[in-house]
Amino acid sequence: MKKYPKTIIKFSLILIVTVGLLTALSIPLGLYPKLGSFLFPGEGSIWSIPQEISVQETLKVAGLENEVTVYRDQWGVPHIYGESEKDIMFALGYVQAQDRLFQMDMARRATRGKLSEILGPSMLESDQFSLNKLKDYWAIQTYEYMRDSLDLADIEMFSILNSYTDGVNYYIENAKTLPLEFLFLSYQPDLWSPIDSLAFVKYMSEMLTWDYTDFTTLRIHDAIGREAFNELFGYPLPYQIPVTSNYGSYLMNTQNIDEQEVTSSDISHQISELVSQFMSDIINIPGEKEFIEQSYQVGSNNNAVNGSKTLSGKPILSNDMHLSYNLPGIWYEAHLVDQSPGSDFNVYGFYLAGVPYQIVGHNNYVGWGMTNTGIDVLDWYYYKGINDTHYWYNDTETAYETIEYNIPIKGQNPDNFIIKTTVHGPVFTNLFDTNVYSDYVNDVIACKWIAQNVSFEFKTIYGWSHARNKGEFDLASSHFTTPAQNVIYGDIDGNIAIRPTGKMPLRDDTSIPGWHYGNGSMPYNGSAAQGEWQGFIPFEEIPHTVNPDQGFIVSANQITAGPDFLNNYTIQNPLDIASGYRARRINELLADAEDLTIEDLKEIQLDVYSTRAGNFTPIFIDVLAPISAKTSTELAAFNLLDSWDYIMDRDSAAASVYYIISEIFLEETFKDEMDQAECPRTPNHAVLEWLSVNNVSSIWFDNITTPEVETRDEIIIKSFRIAVDALEEFFQTDDVTEWKWGEINQLKIPHITGLSSLGYGPIPVDGSDSTPNVIWMRSVWRDGKIFVSEARGGASERLIIDFSNLNNTLSVIPSGQRAISFSKHYTDQLELFLNGEYHVQYFTSDSVEKFKEEWIESTIHFKPGGS
Repeated sequence: MKKYPKTIIKFSLILIVTVGLLTALSIPLGLYPKLGSFLFPGEGSIWSIPQEISVQETLKVAGLENEVTVYRDQWGVPHIYGESEKDIMFALGYVQAQDRLFQMDMARRATRGKLSEILGPSMLESDQFSLNKLKDYWAIQTYEYMRDSLDLADIEMFSILNSYTDGVNYYIENAKTLPLEFLFLSYQPDLWSPIDSLAFVKYMSEMLTWDYTDFTTLRIHDAIGREAFNELFGYPLPYQIPVTSNYGSYLMNTQNIDEQEVTSSDISHQISELVSQFMSDIINIPGEKEFIEQSYQVGSNNNAVNGSKTLSGKPILSNDMHLSYNLPGIWYEAHLVDQSPGSDFNVYGFYLAGVPYQIVGHNNYVGWGMTNTGIDVLDWYYYKGINDTHYWYNDTETAYETIEYNIPIKGQNPDNFIIKTTVHGPVFTNLFDTNVYSDYVNDVIACKWIAQNVSFEFKTIYGWSHARNKGEFDLASSHFTTPAQNVIYGDIDGNIAIRPTGKMPLRDDTSIPGWHYGNGSMPYNGSAAQGEWQGFIPFEEIPHTVNPDQGFIVSANQITAGPDFLNNYTIQNPLDIASGYRARRINELLADAEDLTIEDLKEIQLDVYSTRAGNFTPIFIDVLAPISAKTSTELAAFNLLDSWDYIMDRDSAAASVYYIISEIFLEETFKDEMDQAECPRTPNHAVLEWLSVNNVSSIWFDNITTPEVETRDEIIIKSFRIAVDALEEFFQTDDVTEWKWGEINQLKIPHITGLSSLGYGPIPVDGSDSTPNVIWMRSVWRDGKIFVSEARGGASERLIIDFSNLNNTLSVIPSGQRAISFSKHYTDQLELFLNGEYHVQYFTSDSVEKFKEEWIESTIHFKPGGS
């Protein structure tokens, strides 16, 4: 009798129960398939899906120039050997589709507004909103530019892109059984298009640069006034160590602003009301709420140390990009080798499944990693409209331009969707109920976004893959548009460098009102032609650091540059800059380090020491120690803190005590003023730390809802007592040693379909939102209670490149290579990741002959021929 994988059996049972409940409750099945053909063994059913890749496979492919060999190693990572990049890219397209086709299809549909076609009318609003961002439109424009370009590099990349596309389509057309998600949703994937791959650039730009911070800044300013805004949210943020080290520094223990109270705003009521209504509509759009909530979370770590700090005398480069977790994960590992005579093309890296070149990785000479810059590349504009077809711009009646789509909808006629655009970009207010905006008849809001252009990221990534030195790498970087990234660099010649890479707009702020901060930080009056983009900061003037005297470079989403640059160019909104704790910790670890090895850099990536805890806890101890009237539980909790090492370990009870106190302390300090002013954002812990150290009598510690004037110490004592009571209630015990951090701090990785049987967790995890080994925590303190944080984001890959011996290079992803849930490669790397382990890359196996037989799990031979 044939044995079926446990995952299939589990999934099938859950599906039967789920659909049974839907039927019993008379809920329409909608997108669900006919269960007979889906569940019962036979061709085209869930049981016919192969668990793993065939051990040996030979495919004859028309149009292939030479043979290509693909070895998958024990982690399912493909090592692709060919004699031309065109052939290699065909094989890459094939194996990515073989491992990740459903993920690729869902990503292109989400980006190009085609989810309704398979999921029905419930996704129409999401599709409309996605199309309205013009990601699909500009992906098509980029494709047409590349197709018609006479530039030799563009011609080469276009050929490679088409070859990759052919590989994806070869799999789609010849696969005997598609992944279970296609069977479950009862549809066949369309053939792949080069436009689909180009759309992924817009997808990444959306993930990392699309935000509503302009509106949040305006609403904060409107709520608490300019002076209080500057103190709590403005430049320079406290404790910031710039990414680029050669543009001056900021004092680590001060802010350049005097203490201010909440005051009234001079922003017009009409503008603030229009913005508030718009944001209340935006938050109800599927997916947009996450952009609002995660605008200050999205980030990453990277660092590089030169030979003066390593045992080998050569650089080591590390990178872990922080993104949302899903199964399958966002990154796909692959190793590509061109064996043709004279070629030295040998690259290993992390790919988006759907894209033919690695986003992060290395070749024989250079390596690179990324963190998000938070550079402001999206501006919002409001206009005085005239009617449905015209609006005012620069004292002139101006017609809207339109873009038309027919959106296919499963089970219904297509939706005729018309996008209206101003001179700046697409209009968004017309997507909502116009009756809500009746007080502002014809007023509209539109945006100008860097991704709404033809862009050349593929030229950059292609150039990086082929670069042999820093000069060639920089030339490739000059083509990069979006999403702007702190690109860290190292090479075998001993160089390290970092450059915030991407287009950075220059704006005309000569006519903005006095309340506006300029530099794209708030919405502009589009009718008055405010905030027009005048070009971009020249590539040569973008801040960058090369071989610094300190011997190391660190970026962790902190401020990009020091005052020598930012006094001339303000390129980041302070609300989009990380609080700086990760950067402070990594800088501290590297500053005094010597004779570093790969093992040392692993320890830094896995570090769960909290600088935030290390700075707040001694303050708590000093304040709480003199109190004699502690309950027995309070005394036990205090003793935990007093002997703690500030490690956010899942088994630590002290970590729980500290974290809950710190969250309550933040709330008790600011919530009274922020609530009364209806402010949409609370200052971060770095601001609270500065006040706690440098201004213990700050007015912010006073609770304005009581007649007394509270002090910092009184607020800390109150926070401590609330925290102890809340922890006792949450854990249902007064035994403080049972208050394990991992019971609060957990990780849950969903499947991209949302089916719980295909997800992972929740499980207890180490770390926090301020440790180098970061976890994207959800709020654990709300409405006077502790809640479990089922975090769904953090390091999406880990990479450590050893330039003394590239074969020592290590990597890991928090998922697996295959999206087939009952494959051993579905979560095998996730198990490594959670245990703090890595895998080797076999990088110096730069020919078929060098790849050892014991490393080979499966083989595909592509041969010219076929029809």
